[in-house]
Amino acid sequence: MSEKQKAVARQEKVAVSKRDPWALKKWYSTYAPPYLGGVFLTEVPASEPQKLLTRTLEMSLYDLTRDVSHLPIKLFFQITRVEGLKAFTRFKGLELTRDYLRFLIRRGTSKITTIVDVRTKDGWVMRLTVVAVTTHRVGSAQKSAIRKNMSETLVRKVAEVDVGQFLKSVLEGTLAAELFNVGKKIAPLRKVEVAKIKTLKYPPEELQTAVREEIPEAV
Repeated sequence: MSEKQKAVARQEKVAVSKRDPWALKKWYSTYAPPYLGGVFLTEVPASEPQKLLTRTLEMSLYDLTRDVSHLPIKLFFQITRVEGLKAFTRFKGLELTRDYLRFLIRRGTSKITTIVDVRTKDGWVMRLTVVAVTTHRVGSAQKSAIRKNMSETLVRKVAEVDVGQFLKSVLEGTLAAELFNVGKKIAPLRKVEVAKIKTLKYPPEELQTAVREEIPEAV
């Protein structure tokens, strides 16, 4: 190779190394799973669709509903399928913000945390963290009784529904209301919240990941 050719090659190498990496990326529209309405979530960049698979997205429920009461609720989705410039997700978890949880705790009250693994009738295994706040301080015996009753209620209730029905009951607050009624039979409660959900095991159909190239429309 001549000196001139070497110089040209070096210049081309420098040009490629200085190229804006964002110029090589495409933007993909992401969507919630069908059991959460299949709504548009957000757009994410990637240089190739394979790099989107298993990527986790974090969003506030407020971003989807525009309901200010949903600001403390964070949702986590994981991308499992890409078709063209569309990416589809599965539910990964839920978490309430720390600021909101701190706000619930008042002086002279007791915080009771219940952690239990549950299984839906369609095979999802999830770990739930439920926080109950009493109107005044209670003893350890009452705390234990509330945890026991809430755990039994959760295991039974979740086993009767599929993942879509379960998530709907959480997001609409009906599950927390049922747990409130269970707990208040033992001690006066001020608030009950499902503070965290972590998916431990997916059913087989949710484990599949795939990339499908965009199919051009017929002329």
